[in-house]
Amino acid sequence: MSVSFPNSPLTVGPPRALLAGLYLLAVLLSGCRGTPKTFSVERPEVHNLKTDAFEIRSNFPIAQDAPLVRELLNLKASLQQTLQLPEQRDPVIVYLFSNEESYRRYMHNTWPSLPARRAYFVGTSRELSVYSYHSEFVEEDLRHEFTHGLLHASLNTVPLWLDEGLAEYFEVRGNQPGLPHTGHIQFLQQARSEGWTPSLYDLEHLTDFRRMTQREYAEAWGWVHFMLNSTPQARQVLVDYMAQLQKRSVASPLLPQLEQAVPTFFNDMTAHVGAMSSGVQTAGYEAR
Repeated sequence: MSVSFPNSPLTVGPPRALLAGLYLLAVLLSGCRGTPKTFSVERPEVHNLKTDAFEIRSNFPIAQDAPLVRELLNLKASLQQTLQLPEQRDPVIVYLFSNEESYRRYMHNTWPSLPARRAYFVGTSRELSVYSYHSEFVEEDLRHEFTHGLLHASLNTVPLWLDEGLAEYFEVRGNQPGLPHTGHIQFLQQARSEGWTPSLYDLEHLTDFRRMTQREYAEAWGWVHFMLNSTPQARQVLVDYMAQLQKRSVASPLLPQLEQAVPTFFNDMTAHVGAMSSGVQTAGYEAR
């Protein structure tokens, strides 16, 4: 989810010009567990693990070769290779709280109007930040939010639908990007059975995060997966588009470029997602 509050006061600094204000991008809340009894309203600062791509600031030690560190480093390499991104301009700061209470207290005190989520990406003129807490979902959450951070550290602008579609794409763990996102496949197939049809045109006109539902998240993932994993022509359209976003402050529509390169894109996309649904049950699916 992406939220823009260009005139809101922040404790982390004034709005970031390149991001047209404050961006808060969140994974959806599901199945949070654990009830530690201590909390703090301060950001974690005791321990600082630094790499070329990011810093992790926490109140508990994290080894330089910890699985989480390797996960984020591998994600950066995968994202840059897949999308042919340039080196990031700025590091991404990851504030990792030791427990859920401390995280929620800090987020509520800083941005009281925001809904409760497990993780957020925040971009200001001072820094690109990810906020989350140690939980059983932490690697998935950080893969999603760190993707946002890397995109905004490398590009001049990122359309809302693409920002979320790529974050959903790269949050799926595996030896290589592009593994099926079971939840989104289930949702899209169920929606199709109820008469819904995908529309990249509608997605590209989404600028308000409040209008982005589970369907739009799933569809954004579907378009990204189709372009990166169907044909060389479709993949090149997205790679070329990412290169355009490095130079432009306002994104042009991707749809005309995709339509010119892949005239059968609509049928191809629906067939691509449909093929992945083999063996995936849609009955009883609930959005996370």
